[in-house]
Amino acid sequence: EACSDPGCTDPSHNHSSQKSTSTTNLGIRNFVYKADRPFNLGKLLNVLNTWPVPIKEELDLGQLAEAAEQGCTMDEDGNEQKSPFVGVLRSKGFCWMAPTRWTGEKDDAWRHNTAMYWSHAGKHFGISTAGKWWGSISKEEMKSYFGNNKKEYERILQEDFVTEEFGDRRQEIVFIGVNINEEEITKALDDCLCNDEDMEVYRRQLGTAIEA
Repeated sequence: EACSDPGCTDPSHNHSSQKSTSTTNLGIRNFVYKADRPFNLGKLLNVLNTWPVPIKEELDLGQLAEAAEQGCTMDEDGNEQKSPFVGVLRSKGFCWMAPTRWTGEKDDAWRHNTAMYWSHAGKHFGISTAGKWWGSISKEEMKSYFGNNKKEYERILQEDFVTEEFGDRRQEIVFIGVNINEEEITKALDDCLCNDEDMEVYRRQLGTAIEA
């Protein structure tokens, strides 16, 4: 089949079939990590501080596939340590962080209502603010933002509002990589979520903040 790419000077091949074969052979896949609890910031930072950072500007996907199968990276002292994130090429999405200090100097209670955007590609990793969660306002006020687009309003309520208590506050991060292990990545991130004791503190502090 002739190549349909208008920028290609060799019409004797087809890019799409070649790309499909190569990505399949290299084990490139993706999945969406989802959770309905906030991240404990301290736990998450511990994981992010050990995130394997590529040392080359250009990645060899073949070598990366082998590394991902081993699941290993090197720490600062050159010691081998296992990391489920070896092989991750790109990750992005929305995340929810629990406040670490609800009142007083340098409080970060704003985290309760603020959606964070997780963005990672190669050597670049960042988590930045991405506006307010819809759950931070009433549904009636939220509805006014959609005008006549009732379908989108209803879609968000149905798909994004994952709990009655916290609305659309959630973790929803897409991972794309070579031979990545969904189960291991999910467990690593689940371990960073607030546990039952953390959530009790969260609810208590939130109640105090609302009453103040």
